Amino acid sequence: MSSASKVLKSITYLIILLMFTRRLIARSNFAFAFQSTRTSSCNIIRSSSFINHRTHAMASSNTHIMYKQHVSSLKSTTEPQTTNMLDENGNEYDWDKILPFQKNTHNSVKIVVPDEEQTSEDDLYDADTFHNKLEATIATALQLKKTAIWITVPSSRARLIEEASKSGFSFHHAEGHTATLSKWLLDDVESRIPTYATHQVGVGAVVINAKNEILCVREKRNNYRPWKVPGGLAELGEDLDTAVIREVYEETGIKCRFNSVLGVRHTHGSQFDRSDLYFVCRLEPIPINEEGDVPLPVPQEGEIEATCWVDFDEYRDMVYAEDPKVGHPMMKHIMKIVEQ
Repeated sequence: MSSASKVLKSITYLIILLMFTRRLIARSNFAFAFQSTRTSSCNIIRSSSFINHRTHAMASSNTHIMYKQHVSSLKSTTEPQTTNMLDENGNEYDWDKILPFQKNTHNSVKIVVPDEEQTSEDDLYDADTFHNKLEATIATALQLKKTAIWITVPSSRARLIEEASKSGFSFHHAEGHTATLSKWLLDDVESRIPTYATHQVGVGAVVINAKNEILCVREKRNNYRPWKVPGGLAELGEDLDTAVIREVYEETGIKCRFNSVLGVRHTHGSQFDRSDLYFVCRLEPIPINEEGDVPLPVPQEGEIEATCWVDFDEYRDMVYAEDPKVGHPMMKHIMKIVEQ
């Protein structure tokens, strides 16, 4: 081999070696760079995770502190305070001897005085100490930011009513052997205690048979019209349909099923000086056989003078009469509805 050939071959090997070395160095730098980047990213992630965890912990701690502060503020406004709470004689109230009371509707509280026979020897409602205990209970209700206080007194404890009256209580209603009194606590707000039993509910029935006859009655008292539809007052807690079916059966002996409400009248100054809601309902007589026959009505003893099936046209002409002792303005409108 000539010397020129040997030189050329050496140069070729040197070039190949340089290229290999360069590629090796490049790979090494890339691996180092990748490792550095990965480590940096991990550190960033860990740092971020630490910050988030610390922030969450701080937020939880702050929430807990705020909750405790909130509870403390609630307790300070709802728990009775003995400081600066003096009775009419300048003495502090004894909070251990206030009258038991219970939560009531519309941000009020209620004291229920038990019957005298049900109390123990240590009577919380003793007449000699009742007034002071009631005053302390009123003060407690004011501290609790209540708007009103109620008290129910059985007739066996009627002497306590006078003591309650001295504390500003007034009668709200009485039923059976129990009187209920109330006191509005906000001096700067007009009392929102509602009047008791503002309305009574009456029902009347339009019952028409297959012969186009309407069921009518004539009362022994208040007999100011020849005929009227059967009806009366609904009982406490009684639904309209139940009340009108009952009234028809009691006054006439006719069993019916409820159909619909035809109309309602609202008047004032009725019995006990209360307002009256009078509902006229459509009922269907229940036949006694497959032919659709209905029995003859039987008047209620002591209340109803007479009862019968009256021709519909005859009854309609009666309520349309101009004579105020015969005509009936409301039933005139009801008849228009029935004939539609």
